[in-house]
Amino acid sequence: MVKKTINALACALIAPLAFAQTSTTTAEQMTTGSGTVTTYEPGKIIVVGSENAPDTFSYVLDDTVRYVNKAGKQIDERLIKPGSRVHVYYDNTGETPVVNRVVVDEVKAKITRKLKAAGS
Repeated sequence: MVKKTINALACALIAPLAFAQTSTTTAEQMTTGSGTVTTYEPGKIIVVGSENAPDTFSYVLDDTVRYVNKAGKQIDERLIKPGSRVHVYYDNTGETPVVNRVVVDEVKAKITRKLKAAGS
């Protein structure tokens, strides 16, 4: 009986330690930038012109970069062209800013209209 009581006490004392969870939190320094795309090389870099200054900012694209519209739906990266308004989300912990998400506000698309010949 005493042996069962000691075992029960030992289990009661050890159980909180066995179920304790430790978590390591790394503070990511996510930063955003926005402006108009001046240069874009899929899988490599994106250069964004500042909205408030004549400066441009170059960003390296992460291998897993996500391209989304304002609603958060994934879009085809080929829609991004010079002139597209974007917000870039990048990790600013290293020497070079690495973009992991690009939110496209507006895609500058060519609209071609065929004019009907007079009299058609």
